[in-house]
Amino acid sequence: MSKRVWWGFILLSILALLYRVRTVLTPFVFAILIAYILYPLVVAVEKRGSSRIVAILVVYAFFGVLVGVTFWIVMPSLLKDLEEIARTLPEQASQLESLGQDAVGFFRRIQLPATIRDGVAIIMERIQVATEALAGRLMQTLMSAFTHIISLIISPVLAFYFLRDHQAMRENALKYIPAIYRGDALYIMQEVNSALNGFFRGQILVCLFVGLFIYGGLYLLGIPYAPFIGFLAGLFDIIPYFGPVLGFLPAAALALSKSPLTVLWVLLLFVAANQVENAIISPKLIGDRVGLHPLVVILAVFIGADLMGIIGMLLAIPVAAIIRVVLAFFFLRRPQTQ
Repeated sequence: MSKRVWWGFILLSILALLYRVRTVLTPFVFAILIAYILYPLVVAVEKRGSSRIVAILVVYAFFGVLVGVTFWIVMPSLLKDLEEIARTLPEQASQLESLGQDAVGFFRRIQLPATIRDGVAIIMERIQVATEALAGRLMQTLMSAFTHIISLIISPVLAFYFLRDHQAMRENALKYIPAIYRGDALYIMQEVNSALNGFFRGQILVCLFVGLFIYGGLYLLGIPYAPFIGFLAGLFDIIPYFGPVLGFLPAAALALSKSPLTVLWVLLLFVAANQVENAIISPKLIGDRVGLHPLVVILAVFIGADLMGIIGMLLAIPVAAIIRVVLAFFFLRRPQTQ
């Protein structure tokens, strides 16, 4: 069996195993994300003479206080907004249905050829049905996201062990690889780390910027539930291309309670945030680290959504980047001279 076939078999086996146990991987995914974000700070504290464990505890304490104060300030408002949204959601759905019926009636009253009039009516009815279905799917996605709260609670504990033992874990993993392949495995691990290093940290900062930008704009526009919508916009922004759309939908539905013109202002706000992110923020913080074409990114997000839902969409880009590194090693890397 050739080396490429052997490595390909190992890769496919690992992917099949991960897919089989995907439901229990969520806390480990969050733990890896936390470890990637905190690792530079742990190293910085460790360089000042602290042991690795003390450095981790210091960083944890700092972020624990920061997160605690943030939740103490923000969480009451978020919970209040969520309660009011749940109470007013049926009313918003009725308004959307009424607007759809009014639009259908308007086009029917216009003196247009019967064929065009019927076609417009069918299109408007389908848009109305699609909007209602999308709103239901969005709420299901939100509920699914909140069910992973327990994973967020366990993840810092798992991240502690990743931060403390990552070097030993890597060395132990290499022991199970035949000596002839260890150099290749180490090279792949280094390339994967290079592809993901900075991506997670940069993406978190981008999401924070988008959330604050949307919150500030909605607050100035007088849109209700601005903190909650800003939180959703920042959370969904981690999903490439589709994240801004998912964040815009609840904002547009709530803006509709004021006036249809307000929806336009909200749309312009989201477009402005997206343009600033793509033109200024993302290139400086993230750049082209993952090395993926936009079409590959979109395809990866679709596949991730189909396989694992919202978690799959979040994992799509890192997994695609890892696959790119492995494929590049097997098919593009020039063979080394023995």
